[in-house]
Amino acid sequence: MVYCRLAATGTQQTNLRRTRVPLTARYIAAQEFARLAGERARDFFAQRDALDIEHKGAQNFVSHADRAVEALIATKLAAAFPADAFYGEESSANMTGTLDPVWVVDPIDGTHNFLRGVRYYCVSIAYVENGRPQIGVVYDPESDELFHASRGDGAWCQRAGNDTPLRASSCSALSDAFVCVGHHDRSPEPRYLALRHALMDAGVATRNMGAGALQLAHVAAGRFDGFIELSLNSWDALAGLLLVEEAGGYIAPFPGPQGLRVPAPVLGCAKRIGEPLMKLVGAW
Repeated sequence: MVYCRLAATGTQQTNLRRTRVPLTARYIAAQEFARLAGERARDFFAQRDALDIEHKGAQNFVSHADRAVEALIATKLAAAFPADAFYGEESSANMTGTLDPVWVVDPIDGTHNFLRGVRYYCVSIAYVENGRPQIGVVYDPESDELFHASRGDGAWCQRAGNDTPLRASSCSALSDAFVCVGHHDRSPEPRYLALRHALMDAGVATRNMGAGALQLAHVAAGRFDGFIELSLNSWDALAGLLLVEEAGGYIAPFPGPQGLRVPAPVLGCAKRIGEPLMKLVGAW
């Protein structure tokens, strides 16, 4: 479901069409390409035992599936919007150009889950223009749920051909909160232990499901009350953060001052627990 807000008549309507229609075309395309990529990922998931797996580092995996799905998305976007830049997880090291306007893509977020047969992974696609995400799409192939948002038009979940508006939860107390705390497993990180201790002291129930973008989508849907990660890449965060924002939730500023290429802290949560969670995250 795509909304294009146009004035009723006259010059104002014409001007709005000029600025809005290209974004609408991108919004439609992002949803279509996320589904195509998710279908490809699901095919690989069914054959995951045959995949060649490489180690990018300790507990940091990449497979042919990640690269093939990213290539599919990149090819589709380049054909549809040749003037836009592309910044994907698997090709990011080779990206030296300007990142605005740019598509920021994680072809399979939750690769470790994916390779282990855990059905919690997703495709994440964000479109950034003038330094802000304008479109965010997160597709969960296993549940066939397409979470999508365009700035100013709300956030939605499409399933079985129907769009349902997303609403972040109304949780107002940390002692009632159900919050995901993401972290990598590549090296010891005392800050995460300190943060988890602080959350436990505040009475927060915590989980880590292993796919940041999908957890943020589930915050937007009100299934979780929040998601925190102290260092997350832009391809994991941008689409999901826009979903939370458009669903009426709270998001901390992202990316950090060093821009899209450098991981930064992420917080997306129910609006009424944003301030207390921000204080906890800022302390670590």
